[in-house]
Amino acid sequence: MAYKIMGSIQKGGQSKTTTTVILAEMLAASGFKVLVLDLDSQGNTTQMLTQKSIYENSGNTILEAIKESNPKKYLLHPRENIDLLPADDMLVSFSRYIYQERVRNPIHTLGNTIRTIEADYDFILMDCPPNLGDIVLNAIVYSDYIVIPVNPEAFGMDALERFIDNVSDAKKAGHTTATILGILFTMREARSNLERTVGQDIRTRYKDLVFETEIRRR
Repeated sequence: MAYKIMGSIQKGGQSKTTTTVILAEMLAASGFKVLVLDLDSQGNTTQMLTQKSIYENSGNTILEAIKESNPKKYLLHPRENIDLLPADDMLVSFSRYIYQERVRNPIHTLGNTIRTIEADYDFILMDCPPNLGDIVLNAIVYSDYIVIPVNPEAFGMDALERFIDNVSDAKKAGHTTATILGILFTMREARSNLERTVGQDIRTRYKDLVFETEIRRR
């Protein structure tokens, strides 16, 4: 059974996409079969893995896979041991689709789609958009584990607190059993006094939930 891991926080520029892609490549290089779900309408994960414009996949994306409940039809194979369900900017219509079509149990839409192929993989990685919208809630509901990439600066800390609150609310409501695997500091600037202060505040507050490993700019 696949381990389902999402990378998310509702703030842009936190290295969610880079973290997802590098993790996928590391797992694939170790011989694991990986499925990557690009859940961000910007399609940066799609572009990084395929090295092509996201518009080359228009009409053949994860949105169509969800609407047809047929993900296998839309899989791309950009690297050895990595499959991808790509995204383009039409994914912004996901919320409109689930409510206009009156989809049953809309928070399970993503999971119900991907569950048909999850047995083919060791890991399913989800790159999420920088918001707390319906597609992110679907990912929270479907995930086993959550990695939260964050640049330890003031705005990042605010976003971190709100995101963790949303995960807690979903768990209290019985919508998910997902566990926060850890908080990953990204784009650390070693010479920034502000980042050192905020980083220490986050470590003090969240303790062992913060990974020891940090991704630095230089």
